[in-house]
Amino acid sequence: MRPAARVTAIGPVMRLMLGGLMLGGLVWAAGCGEQAASSTGAAGKPSRASATASIGVNVGLRAPDIALPALTGGTINLASLKGKVVLVNFWATWCGPCLMEMPSMQRLYQQYHGDNFEILAVATDFEGASVVKPYVGRLRLTFPVLLDPQLQVNDLYKVTGIPTSIIIDRDGIITHKFYGSEDWDSDRSHRLIEQILRARA
Repeated sequence: MRPAARVTAIGPVMRLMLGGLMLGGLVWAAGCGEQAASSTGAAGKPSRASATASIGVNVGLRAPDIALPALTGGTINLASLKGKVVLVNFWATWCGPCLMEMPSMQRLYQQYHGDNFEILAVATDFEGASVVKPYVGRLRLTFPVLLDPQLQVNDLYKVTGIPTSIIIDRDGIITHKFYGSEDWDSDRSHRLIEQILRARA
């Protein structure tokens, strides 16, 4: 019974690790951190989806709701953040590229949090808070960290490698998806966030 349990426990981790390795090679080949998908039009302005947009995980669709336990206690729902621009980041403590982008993500949060901007960092470690809490403390991260040890939301959003970042506008529409580590300190990242914050339905 014990070997079977061990296989069950590491299965999700191996799945994300393999996905991350494959994704990492693709990102490196295309240019690390390049924007993978966007609803931005030729004029550089985010498209305005209608109120009847279908629910889905592709750009231009309404993001499925997220309801997960927060590292600090309680449950956080994506639906409760409507009216804010939300960056959802899927990550894990064992992921090197995730570690690379976390400091710049924290600085992005500090700069724009007061302007109706939120970050939800979805931790996919199957050990849960026991490994996530010391990691978050060591990096002094102050944005909300959610726990998804069973990969329920990870699979709902069809995430196959980490880090994966998804930007959701004030109306709950997915506007951009990024695969691989991002430099959230870059001018490009700041212009993008400011552009989506200024957009109105």
